[in-house]
Amino acid sequence: MNPELEKELEIEISKVLQKWPDLAAPAGLLTRTMTALEQPAPWYARAWTKWPVPVRIVCSVIALMAVAAACVGWCAVEPGLLSAASRHLAPAAQGVSCFWKFLSALTGAVVLAVEHLGKGFMLACLVAAAGGWAVCAGFGTMFVRFALARPGRN
Repeated sequence: MNPELEKELEIEISKVLQKWPDLAAPAGLLTRTMTALEQPAPWYARAWTKWPVPVRIVCSVIALMAVAAACVGWCAVEPGLLSAASRHLAPAAQGVSCFWKFLSALTGAVVLAVEHLGKGFMLACLVAAAGGWAVCAGFGTMFVRFALARPGRN
């Protein structure tokens, strides 16, 4: 939009809004709000760890029974379903296993590098990498702003 038109529109809107009277809050709103905030929340509206222990035990038992019923029902409805599902999920499980092995090998390599090279050297490398990232991000931001700047705005 045109900056001059935006300023005119802003002035027009502020004039109209200044003519309106201030809105008053309903009577008793502050007292009702403060009393509602001072009252403790009911147990079911709190975090699960704050629930009464017997209720948590009952909910856990119900959840475990629901999972067990789903597993038993799944196998009872279609006996071949479990083998078919495992056949189709095997490639995904192998991919996850391969990724996990890669992460554990990478973690082991990092631990060996830290032990061999020393913590000070590794910390210096991390600081150098962070500094390099900051320089690249700064120059990238600067170049993007120069590239996208409109003529006459600088």
